[in-house]
Amino acid sequence: MTKRLKKSEFMMAYMIIITLACTVGGFFFGAHYMKTSIEAEQAAAMEAKQKEAEKEKMLREQKLYSEQDFIRFYYAVYAPVLELKQAHFETMANWGSLDQKARTDALKQLEKQADQTIKDLDKNVPLPTSPLLAQAHTQFTNSVRAYLDSMENIRSAQNSNASTPAVIASGLTLAENSWLTAQEMVYHSVAAWESAYVEKKPMPKAAPATVSVEQWKQYPFHYRTYLAALFMSANKQWGSYNPEDLTARLDLLLASTESQTLGIKDVAAAVKVLNATDAVHAGDFKKLNGKLYSVLSTPEIPLYK
Repeated sequence: MTKRLKKSEFMMAYMIIITLACTVGGFFFGAHYMKTSIEAEQAAAMEAKQKEAEKEKMLREQKLYSEQDFIRFYYAVYAPVLELKQAHFETMANWGSLDQKARTDALKQLEKQADQTIKDLDKNVPLPTSPLLAQAHTQFTNSVRAYLDSMENIRSAQNSNASTPAVIASGLTLAENSWLTAQEMVYHSVAAWESAYVEKKPMPKAAPATVSVEQWKQYPFHYRTYLAALFMSANKQWGSYNPEDLTARLDLLLASTESQTLGIKDVAAAVKVLNATDAVHAGDFKKLNGKLYSVLSTPEIPLYK
């Protein structure tokens, strides 16, 4: 006579079967998920590789970063934001000589200029061959909006007579960060132009983590200036000068015996020396251009003239 399973034994057997089924199902589901994830990663990597290859091909064929795009970008975007930055630092330089009313008026004037700059930046600027310049346009717009909001808060939240340039600068962090990001994009674009139209060979695929003095001297001017923009971002150095001014000062320092006397081995150390001694100023590139660079190819924009 066949012995029938007890209810508890039946439930135990049922649970074992369910557990095994879930384990096997989970294994196959996990394997499928991992396979799908790996395939997706491989597809994304392949797509990125294809985009990079297409970008390099277009650079070789001189279809990216046309002269016309740089001219449009300069007059529609870069010139207005540079004028705002110049006004800001001129105001900060004169801050100590202003009375309370003049300080309040000066902040209001900066707000007014920022508002007009935003209106200028809100206009459409066709940059069909220059994706980095288009991104820089967006970042500069974000920067100026943040600047305007911050300046309004600075003026309304505290007595402007008690503010100092350092206090004002501490309230502009968001605007400064967006500016520095945009600045990187601008000079990366110019370096791409240089690689396509002047050097006629690809740039390094990624900026080096450290740059020795020997490496620096081997890079072409606009790639060095792109690296200078990266150093400015890394040091949160939003000042009155531009990356080409820092490049000129670096080139002057690293070509001198002073750098050897100071034991400077890499560019990061040289940047620290220049910052510590307040050695970089707006207009240094144009001041030193003739002395340092006998022949220099640049886009036809006033930035380099």
